[in-house]
Amino acid sequence: MVSPAPFLISPSARGAALLARLKRIPGARYWAAAGLVLISLWVRVLLTPYLAGYGYICFYPGVILSAYWLGARPGLMAAGLSTVIVYNFMGPAPFSFPTDGQAMVGLGLFSVSSLLLIHVLSTIRARLNTLTTKHAQVEALARGQAELFRDHAQRTTDHLQLISAILQLRAREEADPVVSRVLTNAASRTMVISRTHREFTGGGDRRIPFEAFARKLVEASASRGGLPSDRVSISGGARDIPLEQATSLGLVLLEYLNTLKARRAAVALAVTLDEDGRDRFLDLAVTEGEGPAPDDIPLFEAITEQLGGRLLITRGAPGGGRGGVRITFPAEIQPVERWNPVAVSLH
Repeated sequence: MVSPAPFLISPSARGAALLARLKRIPGARYWAAAGLVLISLWVRVLLTPYLAGYGYICFYPGVILSAYWLGARPGLMAAGLSTVIVYNFMGPAPFSFPTDGQAMVGLGLFSVSSLLLIHVLSTIRARLNTLTTKHAQVEALARGQAELFRDHAQRTTDHLQLISAILQLRAREEADPVVSRVLTNAASRTMVISRTHREFTGGGDRRIPFEAFARKLVEASASRGGLPSDRVSISGGARDIPLEQATSLGLVLLEYLNTLKARRAAVALAVTLDEDGRDRFLDLAVTEGEGPAPDDIPLFEAITEQLGGRLLITRGAPGGGRGGVRITFPAEIQPVERWNPVAVSLH
């Protein structure tokens, strides 16, 4: 027996929920089929002045709906109950089974057509249930592949952004002005590719809560031998930041945590994201122990340039600590640096 599920004659959402509940209640489907037959009987009684003969046509909707909505067995019960009602109440002599040829032909046609309808509807329902199951499997597979693609695309975008920062850092350290300009152009182009890739994957306008994001990064770093998460306090409220800025700030935070690995037993860090008008600032303040020297975190300058912001590294952070970093940057994402082509390009 095929489990009932409405497909072709689709009821409303409430009707679908009701049918699902009926399926779970023992015997409820048969009572529902009997109700449909009684509705058919009510229609037959109303149309008595306009019908000749037994009026089987009024009972077909009850049989069809019972077979399709409720299942093959409730449909068979509806057909049998309709036959009993017609021959006991609708015939010329109530409570007597007619034996004339016309009555027998009508009975035979109603029985055969009802059986055919129930068989066809049951087959359709079985096929639709199979298609629905396969569709759900394909949809789940497609959704999983899409999630995998988005994850891969996000990782690629983040790596391109990191490569852009490294190229910018190398450009600043390069003594030859031509090579420096070529590296700067390469960093700019790589950043454009990163942003284009992010737009293509639908993450261009995506924003994420900084505090939850930073907490996950700290926990991931701690699981790999970094600063214990209980030694890091994070405050950023419910501020959401663009995904590109989150990637840059995440690189800053992970780089800072990596430099504190050797001092994790005696170092405490306070991470704060706040706003001041149109600017935001990220504070990494070492409240206990000693923070890294500026030379230990060269990537910060390149990432700060990506954000279009300003970098301040101090030896005395608020709260009695001995080291701190503040990156102030615009709340809006800044355009990439314009290319300055040279006669010979390395990128």
